[in-house]
Formats: sequence, C-alpha cells, structure tokens
Amino acid sequence: MLSNLKSNTYIMQIATLMSGSLAAQVIMFAAMPIITRLYSADEFGMYSLFFSIISIVGVVSSWKYDLAIMLPKSDRDAQALVFLSIGITTVMTAISIIVVYLLYDFLITYFTGAPYIIWLIPLGIGITGFFQIFNAYSSRQQFYKKIATVKVSNSLLTAAVQGFSKFMFKFDGLVLGKIFADMVSVLLLLNQHVKRQTLQLKSLSRRRLIVNAKRHDHFPRYQSFTVFLNAISQNLPVLLLAYFYSAEIAGFYALTVRILQAPIVLIGSSTREVYYQKASKMYAEGKNIFDLYLKTTKGLVKLFILPLIIVGLTGEALFGFIFGASWEASGVFAQILILWFFFLFINTPSIITYSILKLQKVQLKIEIVSLVLRFLAIYLGFYFFDSYLVSVTLFSISSILINIYAISFIYFKLHYKKEVSCQ
Repeated sequence: MLSNLKSNTYIMQIATLMSGSLAAQVIMFAAMPIITRLYSADEFGMYSLFFSIISIVGVVSSWKYDLAIMLPKSDRDAQALVFLSIGITTVMTAISIIVVYLLYDFLITYFTGAPYIIWLIPLGIGITGFFQIFNAYSSRQQFYKKIATVKVSNSLLTAAVQGFSKFMFKFDGLVLGKIFADMVSVLLLLNQHVKRQTLQLKSLSRRRLIVNAKRHDHFPRYQSFTVFLNAISQNLPVLLLAYFYSAEIAGFYALTVRILQAPIVLIGSSTREVYYQKASKMYAEGKNIFDLYLKTTKGLVKLFILPLIIVGLTGEALFGFIFGASWEASGVFAQILILWFFFLFINTPSIITYSILKLQKVQLKIEIVSLVLRFLAIYLGFYFFDSYLVSVTLFSISSILINIYAISFIYFKLHYKKEVSCQ
C-alpha cells in the first residue's frame, strides 16, 4: 500500500504540502495557549480587525491575475502573468498609502493607542498580494517542498515575535509578528525562483503582457470582485461585532475562526493548490474532471467528521481548558460555527472549479447574495435581540446555505458535462 501511495503523484503532492501545513499548525496550536494568556481578548480583537482590513484589500491587490498563473500551457505566458500581477500589486499598494493618509482620522478611532498600526496597513496589503503571487507560481512549478518549508517558518516566526515581544518587552507584537513572518515568507519564495531561474525578465515583452492580460481579463472583471465580496463576507463578523458590540467580542470570535480554520489551512489549502494544478491541466487537455472533483470532495468530507463531532459536543469546555477560562466564550462560538466550517472545508474543490470552468459570473452572483445575507444576519441579531450569540448563529445559518448551493451547482454542472461526454 505504501508503494502504491508513493507512486501516486497526486496524493504525494498533497501529502508534501500537508506535512508543511501540519507542522505549521502544530506550532500554532502549541503557541496559541501561551498567546491567549499573554494577550487579552481586546488586543486580539484589535489584531483581528487590522488583518480583516488587510485581507479584504490584499486578497484582490493583483486583481486576481494570480489565479490565472496556473492556467497557461506556456511557461512564458505564466511568467508574464506573474510580472503583470506584481506590477498591479505594487500600484495598489501605493494607492493604499494615499487612502490611509486620507482616512487617517477615521482609522485612528479604531486603533486608539496604537497609531503606528495604521501605517502598516499598506505594507500588509502589499505583502499579502506578493505572497499570493509567488505561492501560485511556486505551485505551478511544483515547488511543494519549498511551500511546505515556508509555512513552517511562517508559524515559527509569528509565534516567536508575538510571544517574546509581549513577555520580554510588554509590547503588543501581534500585528508586527505576523507582518514580519509574512515578509520573510515572500522573500523565501522569491529566492527559490531566483535560484531555479524560473523568472526570466529577458523573455518578457510588452506584447506578451497585453495578450495575457486580455486573455485572462475575466479574472479582474469578475473574479476579483467575487473574491473581494467573499473577503468582506468572511471578515464581516469581526468588523460588525467590533462596531455593534465590542473589540472583546470580536476577539472571541476571531480566536474561534482562527482555530476552526486550522483544518482548512492544513488540508484544504494543500488540496486546493494540488487540485487546481491537476484539474486545470486535465481540463486544458479536454479531459473530464468530475471524478477527480468527486473523489477530492468525498475525501474532505471523511476528514472533517471527527472535528465536527468533537467541537460540536465539547466546544466550550475544550476552549476553556486549552486557552484559559477567560476564552470559554470562543468555545460557544465554535459550537455555533462548526457546521459552517464543515461545508467551508469540503467546498474547496468547488470554489476552484468555478475558476477552471470560467464561471466567475455565477460565482459573483453567489457572493453578492452571500454578502447581503451575512450582513442582514448580524444586523438583525443586533437590532431585534441585541445579542452577539444570535448574530453569530444567524450568520452561521446563512453561510451554510450559501455553501450548500455553491457545492450543488458545481456538482450538477460537472455531472452533466460527464454525461454529455459519455454519450
């Protein structure tokens, strides 16, 4: 069986990425009980608010041309997309500096006592964008071992800087620790491409840039807006819970999400990168990807059953024991949100397939509906009940329904294509 597994390139590639993700998550879990005892929920809420802003803007800083890097048959075209993405991200980072300057008085009300954090926003946006670009290109080049190593070093650096800055210097280093670790990750990936000479400026031409920009313009026209809306939807609870209730409540929610996202980071992201590489290649060759999609989704379902049961039954007590009694509220959030994270976890192949099938318009419509429903869920919980638990519950229900629809749409779409091709 071991011999068969080693000969299965697809499984081994996922396993390679998972090994890095596993080590990174072990480090994160080992450090988190210490971090939660060093930092308060208020501080964690402020940290989460900062990265909610970074995530919303940074994830679309390349106008999602980073997602197109995997698609071209020619490596020169892929390189053109890398340079195009870098250029757009640089411009977007410069624009964000101007926006932060103009909105400084507004932002200072959210980051009272730590004005330096505001000027880290443009830096965080740029780092997020560059990391996405080099991570995508590294996956195309199948530098899976390097990606795994970078994940481990990122967790180590983040935990080390965040822990020591508070323990040794009594300084809130949550934001600086993560920013520094992400910057190092970008440099490590870039160095790998320089060493392997996979980025050649001499092969770049203005014509190739324009051709590839037009060929994949559905990414900035549809995918970027879709991802932007999704980022708002995912980060909406932190923004609204901090606004309607308090930074402390936002901190409790943020810890819950960070812990429940661990399986998605560990397995989901690794599966996404390898599935995208294999499925996009198969689709470009005219092959049907339904079986690969179904196999991958079923595998993810089996993997999440145990966490679903454990957290659903023991969430409050479990979080209180691991992170400290003051964080039991996060365990209550975990019990409410765990079913949503189950569907979020198994939705990974479906989300990638929207890009492969060029269904960005459909995905955009889903995200618009999702954003409206999630906002209404949190707002109605506040307006009618003035209860953050009701707000989070309604948010979870609306998110589950959206994910079920997104999965079902892709399943029936691929199943229909398979039936047509077999006739």
